[in-house]
Amino acid sequence: GMDRIGAKRDLLTAYLEFIIEDVSNRNSKKCSFEIITPSDKLKRGSQLSILIHGQGKSLFDNLTKKGVISDWREPNVIRIAPVPLYNSFEDCYNFGLYLEQAIE
Repeated sequence: GMDRIGAKRDLLTAYLEFIIEDVSNRNSKKCSFEIITPSDKLKRGSQLSILIHGQGKSLFDNLTKKGVISDWREPNVIRIAPVPLYNSFEDCYNFGLYLEQAIE
């Protein structure tokens, strides 16, 4: 039911937030990320807006080449949303790998 879909949405988004912060911490000399979406799950749904410090649209382009479907917003924001009916925790993990690989 919808309650289980909502619960999976919240878990996927929290896991993805953790992964993004981990990649940011490990690569802070080259590039760092700031999640500008509210951390309160009631205010964000599944969408995360990531402010990129140290790189620009080339990082988004590299993610797109790897098959990541996301949205670019000027000046340096990537918006992503794990969808509970279509995405898995493995997809979130792979996004972290692709994000790290995309850092130039």
